[in-house]
Amino acid sequence: MSKMTKLALCVTLTMLFVGAYFVVSAAGVHQPGPPRDISGLHFPPPVIEMNTSTFYTTGTPYATLVAGFNTEDSGVQFTCKSGSGTCSLVVNSFSTSSGGGVANDDRALCLIVDGNIAGACAYNGYDAADGSYSAISSINVASVTNGVHTAYMSFYSTFGTTMYTYTNQYSIYKP
Repeated sequence: MSKMTKLALCVTLTMLFVGAYFVVSAAGVHQPGPPRDISGLHFPPPVIEMNTSTFYTTGTPYATLVAGFNTEDSGVQFTCKSGSGTCSLVVNSFSTSSGGGVANDDRALCLIVDGNIAGACAYNGYDAADGSYSAISSINVASVTNGVHTAYMSFYSTFGTTMYTYTNQYSIYKP
């Protein structure tokens, strides 16, 4: 290395060390974190729920669906007999569909309880635009009051699609 390169390297390193010193010395003193003893923390007890019943719907309809909401399955009718006033309905859903060459075809699996959308009904990715089938899945949760209820799944597609298969597991839990 030349003398000029060595000098430039020494000056650069010296400035970095001096700058680091001033940054560190200017930093304030940090307060200590929370105590490590967590024995004084008290959390409410978890709500324990028991599965009272489970229903399955499954099919291979190979159905052409229109743009918008389409009824996916025949659904279930169930009774919430909870003494606490509510039950939880958890639906684990899976379906396969093909956009058949349409790009950017959003889709969603939506839970309908007593005629109303329950839960997120959120977009769950695009349909396969190359004509192949791709999977879509979701877990929807709804709280229902005592009494008899109906629930079914709806398949939403922005532009319409072909649904090949579906499987839904409806589980009812009570506290």
